[in-house]
Amino acid sequence: MKKFFAFVLALALIFTLAACGASEKTAEYKLGLGVVVSMDSSSDKTEDKDAFARVDTTYATVVLDKDGKIVAADLDAAQTQVSVADGKLLNLDSVGLSTKKELKDDYAMKEYSGIGKEWYEQAAAYAEKMIGKTVEDVKALALNDKGAPADADLNAVCTMAVGSFNAAIVAACEDAQAKTFTASDDFKLGLEVDLSVDSSKDYNADKDTNATVQVDATFAATVIGADGKVISALLDEAQPAVQIDNDGKVASKTYTNTKRHLKEAYNMKAYAQNCIAEWYVQGKALTDYVVGKTADDIKAIKTEDDRPTDADLSASVTIQIGAYQAVLAQAIANAQ
Repeated sequence: MKKFFAFVLALALIFTLAACGASEKTAEYKLGLGVVVSMDSSSDKTEDKDAFARVDTTYATVVLDKDGKIVAADLDAAQTQVSVADGKLLNLDSVGLSTKKELKDDYAMKEYSGIGKEWYEQAAAYAEKMIGKTVEDVKALALNDKGAPADADLNAVCTMAVGSFNAAIVAACEDAQAKTFTASDDFKLGLEVDLSVDSSKDYNADKDTNATVQVDATFAATVIGADGKVISALLDEAQPAVQIDNDGKVASKTYTNTKRHLKEAYNMKAYAQNCIAEWYVQGKALTDYVVGKTADDIKAIKTEDDRPTDADLSASVTIQIGAYQAVLAQAIANAQ
């Protein structure tokens, strides 16, 4: 009998230790998403060149631990440029909409890098070097006269100008709408960006409105577990626009913030049909809904007129979600 009780106690101890070990492997983290937008490279018409609008966007997502240290990070960027002459958008149909990470070797900067690395390789290495840093550490990073990292260790893996990287990482770390989640340490982080210039327009004589180049950027970050299911997710959109007048001069550059951070100032409720809440509220509801789902599950969300038909989801999301399904699913595919 004593042997039996000893055996039972031993089993109980084993299960207790196993349970404690399992709980020790989970921790609380925070997912943040940030973007930096610049239109400063847009140019008036010159003797040799047509005017053009250029929108540079840099994206970052981070996962922070309870001490505010980065445990995972990902970066991407895009340069979207459209030429304008006599009020007409010249290359709208052929403008490149791939991000630098998506272009991979086609971005073709390796031979100029000084370290034999392409943009996407340097960006990945730089993101890896951010692990263990706090937002204050990132803010304190020094740059050389070319805007590249002054720190020898960082410069060994990234010789590009990184000011926009650092600013996007800081924005992600300080994301006011970051999401807290609990997970084991084997999660993966993914980032996806989708770009469109479909809202751009030629000069309108009837309305006397300038030619407008608008870049619609839809981007998402996902944290997934070993089973490929979403643990946490964030979704956002930015809509920077450049106007060029008929004299070939840059007339205006407009960008305030992303839809998620504009909150009520986005004012979608005043104009969208059957709108039940502002964009940031619906965006959060959608990303909350996809927790526990795989990429295929997200793609399979049923819609009518691109709006969700599932009763639970449609109670909080009435916006069109096709583009959001695609970017969330691809962010899962990109997770590493």
